[in-house]
Amino acid sequence: MIGAATAFLVSALAVLFAAGPVAAISRRASYLLSLAGALLLIAAASCVLGFGSGAPLRWPSPIGGTEGIGLDGLSAYFALIAGVVWTATAAYSLGYDRDYSRTLAASFAVTLASIALLIAAQDAVLFLIGWEGMTIASYAMILQARGRPSRVFSAAFIFLAFGEASTLFVVLALAGLRWASGTFQFVPVATGGLLASGVFVAAMVGFGLKMGVAPFHMSEWLPIAHSSAPSNASAVLSATLTLAGVYGLFRIVSLLGPGPAWWGAVLLAIGAISALLGAMYASVSEHTKGLPAYSTIENNGLVLVALGVALTARAEGLPVLFDFALFAALFQVFAHATAKAALFLYAGYVDRTAGTFDLNAIEGRAKDAGGPAFPGSIAAALSLAAAPPLAGFVSEWMILECLFQSYRFPDPTLRFLALVAGAAVALAAGLMLVAMVKFLGFAQLWNPTEAPAQRRARPLGAAVLGLAGVVGGLGVGAPWILRLAGAPANAFSASRLAVPVSGAANLDLPAGWSILSGAPFGILSPPGIPLALAIGSLAALGYFALGGRGSWRRASPWMAGNPTVPPETYTAFGFSTGLRVMLSGLFRTREVRSESGPSTLASVQTPESYDVELEVLDVFKIFYDKLRSGTLALAGWLKGALMPGRVGQYVAYLLVTALVVIVYVVAAYSPGPSG
Repeated sequence: MIGAATAFLVSALAVLFAAGPVAAISRRASYLLSLAGALLLIAAASCVLGFGSGAPLRWPSPIGGTEGIGLDGLSAYFALIAGVVWTATAAYSLGYDRDYSRTLAASFAVTLASIALLIAAQDAVLFLIGWEGMTIASYAMILQARGRPSRVFSAAFIFLAFGEASTLFVVLALAGLRWASGTFQFVPVATGGLLASGVFVAAMVGFGLKMGVAPFHMSEWLPIAHSSAPSNASAVLSATLTLAGVYGLFRIVSLLGPGPAWWGAVLLAIGAISALLGAMYASVSEHTKGLPAYSTIENNGLVLVALGVALTARAEGLPVLFDFALFAALFQVFAHATAKAALFLYAGYVDRTAGTFDLNAIEGRAKDAGGPAFPGSIAAALSLAAAPPLAGFVSEWMILECLFQSYRFPDPTLRFLALVAGAAVALAAGLMLVAMVKFLGFAQLWNPTEAPAQRRARPLGAAVLGLAGVVGGLGVGAPWILRLAGAPANAFSASRLAVPVSGAANLDLPAGWSILSGAPFGILSPPGIPLALAIGSLAALGYFALGGRGSWRRASPWMAGNPTVPPETYTAFGFSTGLRVMLSGLFRTREVRSESGPSTLASVQTPESYDVELEVLDVFKIFYDKLRSGTLALAGWLKGALMPGRVGQYVAYLLVTALVVIVYVVAAYSPGPSG
C-alpha cells in the first residue's frame, strides 16, 4: 500500500503527462493541468520532507529486476524547488502564451513531466527515460523561438547536440554504477578506486553539460540567448533543466559515498571558473535573457564550489565543514532557481511591454510598470546580486564562509586552490552586482515613458511577484529552510547531519534565528537583518518627518568616452564599456551584420545601433569552433578514404570483414585440447 506522498507523486506525473496531448485541444487547459501537476508535486515533496519517505511504487522491469518511482529526502527537496518554479511559470504562461503555437504548450508540459519523472525515478532506466524526454521536449520548446529560422534551428540543434553528449556521459556513469552494484536500482555501491573515479568523472561531465558550467556553458546559454526563446521556456530551462543536472550530480555522488580529495578539488576549480566567467559575461551582456543566462553559469558554479568544499572536507576528515558546505550548496540551489525563474519571466514582461529583448533598444516602459512585476524584478535581481536580506545574500555568505575555512585543509595545494577560488567568487559577486544594476536600470528604470496600451502586461507581473516573495521568504527564513534541507543532506551523506542553526544570545536574538558556520567563524541572523534595516531607517524617516528636505544632484552620464553622443542615447552598451576596456584581454567580440540596413537608433555609435548581432567570444567558444571545424575536416577525409565510390574497395571491405569474423569465431568457440 502506497502512502500519501507516493499518491500525490503518481497523480502529479499523470496530470503533467496528460497536459501534453491536451495542448492539441486547448493551450489554456494544458497550462492549467501543468499548474495542477506542479501543485501536486509540491504536496508530494512536502509530505516526504515533513513526515519522512513513504513506500515507493514498484513494478517488474522488462529487462529484469524492478522499476519504481518515489521520493526520498534528496529527491523531495529538488521536487519541491521544481514545483515552486513550475507553479509560477505555468500561471505566467496562461497570460503570456497568446501568440505561439500549441506545440509550445505541449513541449512545455512534457518537459515538466520528464523532469518530474527523472527526479522521482528509483532506477537508472526510468531516470534515462526522463532525461531523454526532458532533452527532446526542451529542443521542441527552443524551436518555437522568434527570429530568423536559420538562427533558431541552429540554436536548437546545438542544444540538442550537447544534450545528447550529456546523455552519453550520464549513461557511462549509470553503467559504472550497474557494474558495481549488479542492479539498475539506485542503491549505494561499495566500490572505490578507478571504477568510482570513472563514474564520478562521467557524472561530472554529463551533468555539468546540463548545468551549463564552464567549459560546457556553450551547451545552453549562448544559443538560447541569441534565438530569443519564449520566456516561459527560458525560465524552465534555466531554473529547472539545470536543476535536473544538479540533482543528477548529487544523486550519483551520494551513491558513490566518500571519495578522494581530488573529487572536491576538481569541482571547486570548475565552480570557481564558472562563477567568474558567468559574472564577467553577464556584466557585458545587453540582452534581457542573455544576461540572466550567464548569471545561471555563475550561480551553478557557486553550487559546485560549495559541493567541492564539502567533498574535500569529508575526504580530509573535517565533519563540521562538510556539514556546513553541504547545507550551503543545497540552499544555493533553492535561492538560484526561484530568483532566476523570476528574472526570466520578467524578461518576457519586458518584451511584451517594450517590444524587444535588447536593453539598448528599450525606448520606454509600460504605463503599468509600477505593477507587481516592478518589485518582483527588483527582489529577484538583488537576490542574484547577493543583497541582504534576500536568499542570494544568505547563500553567498555561506559559500564564502566555507572558503574562509579552507585553512583547515591539511594539504597546502588544497588550501591554495580554495584561496584562489575565494578570490574568484568574491570578484564574481562584485561583477554580478554591476550586471544586475544594468539589467534593472535599462529594463525598468531607464526612460520612464508610457508604452502603447497594447503592450501593457499587468497580468504577467503576478507570477514574478510570487517568486520574488519566495526569494524574500527564503532569505529571511533561512534558518528554517536549512532545517528543511536536513532531509536531503541526511540522504546525501547516509547519516544524520547537524543543521548549522544556533542561537545568538550575545545579540539578544531568539534561539534558532542564526546560522553558525563553525567556531570560531561567523554567525548570521537572517531574520535579524530586516529588523536591523527597519531600525536603521527610522533615523531617515524621523528626519523627513521633522521637516528635513533632500536635494537632487544632476550630472551628465558617461557616454563610453564619446563626447559626440547626446545624453539621451546613453545605452546599456555604454554602461559596460568601462569593463570591456579594462578586461579587453579577456573579452572578444565578433559582429554579425544583417542586410536590412541601419535601424532607427543609427545615431548611437555602438554595434547594436544597427542591425548587428554582437557575439561575445571566450576561450571555450573558440575551442568549440576549432573542435567543430577539425571534426568536420576529419569526417570529410574519412568519407573520402572509406567511401570513395569504387565498387572494388567495397568488395575488399566485405572480404576483410568476413575474414575477421571467421578468425574470431574459430578462436573463440573452437574446443580446447582434450585431456
